Amino acid sequence: MTRFAPRHRLSSRSTVVRAVAPAAARAGRRAATRRSVGAAIALAAVAPLVSTACAKTATESTILEADDLKSSPDLPFDRNEIVAPGAFTDAQALDVPTIQQFLERTPYKTPTFLSTYQSNGIRAADAIVNAAVAHGINPLVILVRAQMEQGLLGAQFYPFPPARIEYVFNCGCPGGGVACDANLAGFDRQADCLARRLRASLDEIAGPAQATAGGWGPGKEAISLDGFKVTPADASTAALYQYEPIVGTGKRGNWLFWNIWQEYAAFIEYDGPVASTSTGSWIGDACAGDTNTCNGIPGGFCATNFPGGMCTVDCAANPCPIDPSHPDTFCADFLEAGGFCLAVCNPGVPGSCHDGYECKTVIQFGSPTSARFACVPKTGAPTGGGAPGSGLARRSLRTIAR
Repeated sequence: MTRFAPRHRLSSRSTVVRAVAPAAARAGRRAATRRSVGAAIALAAVAPLVSTACAKTATESTILEADDLKSSPDLPFDRNEIVAPGAFTDAQALDVPTIQQFLERTPYKTPTFLSTYQSNGIRAADAIVNAAVAHGINPLVILVRAQMEQGLLGAQFYPFPPARIEYVFNCGCPGGGVACDANLAGFDRQADCLARRLRASLDEIAGPAQATAGGWGPGKEAISLDGFKVTPADASTAALYQYEPIVGTGKRGNWLFWNIWQEYAAFIEYDGPVASTSTGSWIGDACAGDTNTCNGIPGGFCATNFPGGMCTVDCAANPCPIDPSHPDTFCADFLEAGGFCLAVCNPGVPGSCHDGYECKTVIQFGSPTSARFACVPKTGAPTGGGAPGSGLARRSLRTIAR
């Protein structure tokens, strides 16, 4: 189902000027936007250009939009935590109509050629959803990588050389090669390959080694190709570094993924999964008004007037529970209601809080000079319903506006 719609209020954006192609190439672009380049044509056009067009690190200003490289000073970048696992694997985040609408009106105020492009008889929007659902990856991941690798979301016309789209994620077309595999040509096959690679990394991390083949895993320190020490906070961050082991602050790599994700998520108003990925098992998880779902937490109960219901614990007398396998918790000050546990979040990490919640600074119970970022209900977010008296006084939660 469609949960998100593109915003109608857009900030002014300056578009980076792209190199003008020869007249013959320009004339052919419009005719190619509705179909994939045929195998014979693609191979003939791609072979001499493969070494540059297939490169994964193609992030020059000629293919990126100006706003792709702009970041908000209010959102700190943490190279150890790129995107929350729940958001990264939210395969149902966007449906085909929502993605099609996004392609027809991108954050850059223009349509992308992907809105009319097809490969192997499959529209780009369908290809994105098919790959996301098949491998359990958020469709936003595919959209972000398509832009950061070859600028496809900012391109209004079929790009040149053809490998920029037909082999956008470098599958079957290794950098520096002289021939690409025609069986992997087309955006639909490339999107599936990208999602499959990321899922394979997540599966490796979930296995006995708890790390990818390249040694990336939660809590395991490694060195990026640009020389930074990185200790992934979660499996999604480790999978992203396995795919591209570059921090790249301010210009490329995982900083660029993080930055464009922020840009796109804000545009379609995606805040994270509709509910926590581990319903009712930890502080902050959704409980849908059923107190019993919070019984696994010592002292846990369901705050039913929070969006979707929220598992919490009274921490006025005892500290909030701690579990290394779950997010940190924080005893928040609810004024006259007392202290109750909330899930800690990172404002710079997309999807830190699930749908209906936002990451804000909250005052600690019993210590008015201490505060942490925690997931709190958004203003106007619907309540979870449930039995009277089983909720918390939402208005009494002491937050710091920032």
